[in-house]
Amino acid sequence: MNPLKNRLVLGIDFGSTAVRVLTMAVESGETICTVEQAYEMGVEGVFTSAKKTLIARQSPEDYITSLQKVLKKAQEKNESLGFQMNQVVGIGVDTTGSTPLPITKNMMPLSSLPEFKGNLNAMAWMWKDHSAHKEAKEITDAIKEIRPHYLKKIGGAYSSEWFWAKIAHCHHVDKKVFQNAYTWLELSDFIPAILSGVKEAHLIKRNSCAAGHKALYNDEWNGFPDTDFITSLDPNLISVSKTLPPKTLSIEHICGHLCEKWSKGFGLSKGIPISMGILDAHAGAIGSGIKEGSLVKIIGTSTCDLVLGKLSGEHANIKGVASTAQESVLPKYYGIEAGQSAVGDLLNWYIKEVLNHHKNHQQLSLEASKLQAGESGLISLDWNNGNRSTLSDPLLSGLLIGQTLQTKDFEIYRALIEATAFGARRIIEAMESQGVVINEVVNCGGISHKNQLFMQIYADVINKPMKIAAGDETVALGAAIMGAKAAYIEAGTEITYNELQNKSCKMLEKVYLPQNKSVKTYDKLYKIYLNLHDSFGKKDHPNNLYNVMKDLIIIKTNNHE
Repeated sequence: MNPLKNRLVLGIDFGSTAVRVLTMAVESGETICTVEQAYEMGVEGVFTSAKKTLIARQSPEDYITSLQKVLKKAQEKNESLGFQMNQVVGIGVDTTGSTPLPITKNMMPLSSLPEFKGNLNAMAWMWKDHSAHKEAKEITDAIKEIRPHYLKKIGGAYSSEWFWAKIAHCHHVDKKVFQNAYTWLELSDFIPAILSGVKEAHLIKRNSCAAGHKALYNDEWNGFPDTDFITSLDPNLISVSKTLPPKTLSIEHICGHLCEKWSKGFGLSKGIPISMGILDAHAGAIGSGIKEGSLVKIIGTSTCDLVLGKLSGEHANIKGVASTAQESVLPKYYGIEAGQSAVGDLLNWYIKEVLNHHKNHQQLSLEASKLQAGESGLISLDWNNGNRSTLSDPLLSGLLIGQTLQTKDFEIYRALIEATAFGARRIIEAMESQGVVINEVVNCGGISHKNQLFMQIYADVINKPMKIAAGDETVALGAAIMGAKAAYIEAGTEITYNELQNKSCKMLEKVYLPQNKSVKTYDKLYKIYLNLHDSFGKKDHPNNLYNVMKDLIIIKTNNHE
């Protein structure tokens, strides 16, 4: 008798603007329903600063309130479909990252305390917060000097988006917040701990995905960075370092069990197993059926590219990517991560800030689709939120060349899409040049389903077929698959992630194939893109314009102060 027959699991996905819950049948892998709750604080859930434009923060209280509301929606939706929440036997959780937040010893987010109310530094530091760029450079310089082997795991540079840089920056700008924090938790550890009812921060289990990709954790140097290295950065960081565990855990493990507080009111049973947390893009790769030889491209506000590498060691160190980490996606593989800091955000910026919503994506895409490749005479760089890979530089900015008095809005829109496609090709070429095998590209996320022009441009620029994961919510699906694994572990039944994926992960019949004429044109444009990419992005380029974008940021910053 199958103990998981007629049972359900939940995948909880904390994205950039909303939290989603996907309900999946364990035995069949079928998705039952998905519900969503948008964050309600800030602007679309994000707190920014007009004077300090690199800041992006979110409220932990907003996370908790949104989770309560979305679980109630899930209960109502499932009951309307004839299912009961007491059928749920496993929960998986993914979140954005690196999104660390300062907490007290008894698991209270600092922003919940009266003395820190409204203080952005006491909130969660969102993944796309680049305010720690100076600290990131200092960490990179320190690594190069005293721990050069760390560089091999992070693509050559530590990012301002990541754990240690953000904590170091907090110490520099807000010592009160820093001193009152017992430790800092990734959101992907905070949510599973809250659901499990963990009361003391030192009992937290930390996930290997966020730790490996964002916090310099690796088994090759016995875990997190050593005390001497942390001291060389800033002796004050030792207070955080000493709160970190000697080992992190992958999604092959259970984080805890649902506590009574979170079972009440939602029809859930106390004691449901909860998987270890994971970063959202990595969950999306699982939900897209990632396997050896496939690159999964999670396309959203930013993009994340994920490839599996064998643990045998040949893919342990890849240059020009964001990072590599052991078992960060699936067991027995390295997770190789790269990506772009603005894709959907770049197109949304153009519509919102430049066009003031006078046109939408559908209108612009329809007009832009009538153009041939190269017809606009425009080329752009996709760096409006810095470069995540392959340059790892948050102080790079956007560029558009070729405008005339006849340039149309939809021509610029197409050039921005093309820029992101060129950036994606640059990442793929960097991986392939180091022996990473990419036989197929699987795309997921809303853009891949909604924008045919976008997907055809990607096929033509990258010159590979573009497959699309069938589900609208592959990230939440990945989390649900993790919840199913937790349920099988709890039941004492063996099952692999590949077996779970085979039940749940489907592809659309529609595949975007490269068009030969456009491929040839884009090859010519790509050479121009590479020239701009290297001139503005590389200090050692013979004709470098490396300081142009950075000088503009300095002038802008000085005139804000």
